[in-house]
Amino acid sequence: MDGVKYTGMLSAAELKRVLPAADRLARGPVAVIECVQEIPCNPCEKACPFGAITVGGDITALPVLDQEKCKGCGVCVSRCPGLAIFVVNAAYSADEALITMPYEYLPLPDEGELVRGLDRSGRPVCQGRVVKVDRSPRNDGTTVITLAVPKAYVHDVRNLRRMEKDEVLVCRCNEVTEQEVRQAVRDGARTVAAVKLRTRTGMGLCQGRTCRRLVSRIIAEETGQTVADILPATTRPPVRTLPLGALTGGEADD
Repeated sequence: MDGVKYTGMLSAAELKRVLPAADRLARGPVAVIECVQEIPCNPCEKACPFGAITVGGDITALPVLDQEKCKGCGVCVSRCPGLAIFVVNAAYSADEALITMPYEYLPLPDEGELVRGLDRSGRPVCQGRVVKVDRSPRNDGTTVITLAVPKAYVHDVRNLRRMEKDEVLVCRCNEVTEQEVRQAVRDGARTVAAVKLRTRTGMGLCQGRTCRRLVSRIIAEETGQTVADILPATTRPPVRTLPLGALTGGEADD
């Protein structure tokens, strides 16, 4: 089974119902309302200054976009509580399309910054460029970001990830980045154990076997010490993963 109800992502059939027609797409910016579940919600209808969005008397009805009335102004993007509305502009240039999207993460990217364009599953699919970061009061606290991406990805990119040099993972088990470890040290952590308490680095399946040395090196770099000066974390048995049966005295399959 596929679709939002089963996977959290739109199926091909659901996408077909909400994506703009090719001729309308070619004429400039237009909204894409990726709302396919019948829930009680209609702020988008009231937000549109051109009357392009209709929900009707039944508040659980799906919103319907009149593509000819839509001007691609983007007012509806920040008004959708489910962050399900985007504006796409496939006519931006010969090679690039614009995607306007809600973004509720910090820190915000800067205009002109290169980022990773993510698809609906969070998978990186292309490089994008931030064209606009809109934090105007009309957005009611939701930042609206416009991203330029290769035109082929206009229907794929629906989020972004900043491409920071410190995005390198130190602890893969718990997905702790180098930047998080460095920030912990700057906030006062001076030992591997202290970093572990602040970030959960070394508390995953491998128990620090892959990240302990990296953490020591980062502490040394941030504090001016040598790696030999850094107190290691306490090693507690079992050092390697064991089947439960080995600890209870029974067979492994028990």
